[in-house]
Amino acid sequence: MVKNYFLAVYFFLGCLVLSAQNPCSDFNDPVNPAGNWTLAPAPNGNVNISFGSPNALDGTQYLRMKDLSGGSWYQNTVDYKFLGERFPGQCLCFDYYLEHDGGFGSPIHPSITLSNANFSITFVATVTVTPGSGWVRVCAPLVPADCSSLTFPGNAQGSWTGPVGMSCDEFNSVMYGGTTLSISPDITSYQTEVVMYDNICVRSGCSDCSADFKLQTSFSTVTNTASADLTIINPDMFSTPGNPGSSYIVNWGDGSPQQLYTLPSLGHNYATPGTYTVCVTQMKGKLRICTRCFTFCFGKNDTGVAQRSSSDENLTSPLSKIAAIAQEELMSGKFILVPNPAKNYVDIQTNLSKSELVSIKVIDILGKVVFEKSEALNSGLQTVKLNTEKLVPGTYIVEIKSGNKVNSQKLLISE
Repeated sequence: MVKNYFLAVYFFLGCLVLSAQNPCSDFNDPVNPAGNWTLAPAPNGNVNISFGSPNALDGTQYLRMKDLSGGSWYQNTVDYKFLGERFPGQCLCFDYYLEHDGGFGSPIHPSITLSNANFSITFVATVTVTPGSGWVRVCAPLVPADCSSLTFPGNAQGSWTGPVGMSCDEFNSVMYGGTTLSISPDITSYQTEVVMYDNICVRSGCSDCSADFKLQTSFSTVTNTASADLTIINPDMFSTPGNPGSSYIVNWGDGSPQQLYTLPSLGHNYATPGTYTVCVTQMKGKLRICTRCFTFCFGKNDTGVAQRSSSDENLTSPLSKIAAIAQEELMSGKFILVPNPAKNYVDIQTNLSKSELVSIKVIDILGKVVFEKSEALNSGLQTVKLNTEKLVPGTYIVEIKSGNKVNSQKLLISE
């Protein structure tokens, strides 16, 4: 039993899923409200930028853009890179207001554009606005295109679009590898359009999903394999008059064919160690309602951790390997969890370069924060003990923020 415990610690220290901090531009900084937003390189940055307030949706300051002659793009090449890879199943949301349409005279669909070095994709909202009609909030899903039917993703709020002839792989190269997020006031050939954007943020829980899912994973350190069992919670799978019910398509994240979920659960095996993102898409007929994703990983069992006989004393002790890995984690400014898997408690061991306030979050597989606290810690080696008795057995992410640094690590709560 002791040997299995140490194997598990080595296992998770060797294979971490880091949750990146969601980017968000609210344009409220009194010194630099633009943040990392800049005019596009000439000749495409012909926009007059100012900041006003309040945004009626939240009462805060917003970005105001007035069109000028030529290409009129405002962009961010820092905060919104690799959105589909970093935030699978979440949404890119923004607030939009149309002040002047340049005499266009027809309703406008708010939009936002994501690009890489070769291609651009644009999310076009279903909702329409006219000059002075008020603020609207739009959320675009950060999910890949369906390669089997070459359909680009969308939700009840709109759809992603690309240039004519764009392939599924080309779309996904932008969704996963996009480096530039862009917005524009340009509607007509006249230079009188004025639009406002605000709260351009990646958000979780932004979809119209009527069901959540539970993913249970198990690992074998003997065969270096993993299995995953998926269960849809409260599925809307049954037809009623006027309601066709939902279907659920599962992408296991390892290149295998997508599967249709059937009750009571669906299982899958992974033969190769690595990091995998499992995505579940809820459909009603041909309409994509939403997509939710969860990322897990499993590492390769080192041969040095195998059982030893009395004649192989030259093998490296697994305990010494664990200690070395833990020390490396602490020296790099990260943290370790002991024990992991945990049951009644877990110690968070840190090594700060200076005394500072540290915030701690425990997040479940659905992205819900189940525990949160802040504590002032001294520099050097420190330990924070968390009571985990009330946590349901399963997988969680422990996120620690100190200063402007965020580190995350997976925590397993055992039965």
